[in-house]
Amino acid sequence: MPDGNGSDRFEALNPSRVAALCDGVFAIAMTILVLNITVPTPKMVPAEQLPGALRHLAPQVLVYVISFINLGVLWVGQHNQYHFINRADRWFLWINIGYLLLISFIPLATALLGYYPLERLALFVYGANLLAATLVLGLHWQYATAGGRLVARHLSPNVVRLAHRRILGSAGAFATALLLSLLVPAAGLALFLVVPFFNILPFGVDRHLRHGPERLDQEG
Repeated sequence: MPDGNGSDRFEALNPSRVAALCDGVFAIAMTILVLNITVPTPKMVPAEQLPGALRHLAPQVLVYVISFINLGVLWVGQHNQYHFINRADRWFLWINIGYLLLISFIPLATALLGYYPLERLALFVYGANLLAATLVLGLHWQYATAGGRLVARHLSPNVVRLAHRRILGSAGAFATALLLSLLVPAAGLALFLVVPFFNILPFGVDRHLRHGPERLDQEG
């Protein structure tokens, strides 16, 4: 239906179904990550060679752990946004579909990097996937908050700004890791391993999440 600004909106659409779809895709992607690790069996590896086989799996396990944390960071970021988003429209739905496309690609990029942890092409695919997902998460927030499109119109600008800063900071770190991996693969890989741990740390928006929507709408 048209709003006061003359744009078409589908404000009757409830974002809860979008959030449920996202939760399902994230759950599947997180599960597929571990299934990409080939577990040694007695037919493949004699018992006396098991320690060496497990050492051979170390890169895959390490990349799995980091990717799992990265998926967790991306899920938490979107989950926090839904604390403030209270309606949806058609374009918002398709932004989410694009976001989930990138999320579902992460297990493939992780498997590739697990087999070729120091290869530039594998690092590029992995880094480009994380960077694109982070940027689309930023688009998700930008679209929802621009002009109060899908959030309460009096949502604190500080909340909007802090979330943008966090997302762009992550995107900048991934872009740096991506470029560095093309020059010095080991250094790029190390940065990919470090970035998600910084994203686990709390930041400014967290204190706003403790307040109810009514309080948030009134904060300036």
